[in-house]
Amino acid sequence: MKVIIAPGNGCNNIRQSNWYGQLHDKLTANGITSICENFPDPYDAKRGIWIPHIETLGADEETILVGHSSGAQAALRYAEDHALKAVILVAATYSDLGDAGERASGYYPSADGKNLYNFESMKKHVKTWHQFHSDDDPFIPLHEAEQIRDGLKLGDESYHMLPGRSHYFEYFPELLETIKSIA
Repeated sequence: MKVIIAPGNGCNNIRQSNWYGQLHDKLTANGITSICENFPDPYDAKRGIWIPHIETLGADEETILVGHSSGAQAALRYAEDHALKAVILVAATYSDLGDAGERASGYYPSADGKNLYNFESMKKHVKTWHQFHSDDDPFIPLHEAEQIRDGLKLGDESYHMLPGRSHYFEYFPELLETIKSIA
């Protein structure tokens, strides 16, 4: 089993960004293989670049894919066509929130009803899902996260709304505990 960490956009040094390096170190210390490498196209996080990159990292049926922000969108779309052990979403949004840059990334459903998420396919390829969100995320309103939760049909045991965590820029121990519970 291994964990692949898919960062949010803007992280050109993943191990020095947010909590990614700290989680990687803790996983390694716990004997869990962790892949925490820079992603190409770090500022735009385009679907056409990130999905193939996740493939090159060796994601397979024994992989837990942890995606934060734009990395969560990549994890969702990756799961539409690939089997994984588990996916953990951190600060995931349903829509592009009206942002042209996010829209250009290619992850989000369009206003005309195209490019919809295939939640049924995601659930078929991945049996274990967890989602973390905060009530005070300055970028992603709670109702956006709830659309992902509802699409995946996540219950209270898998949907973790942790108050006061903002956009999860800081390490949070609940993530490591969740990974260990899956392993």
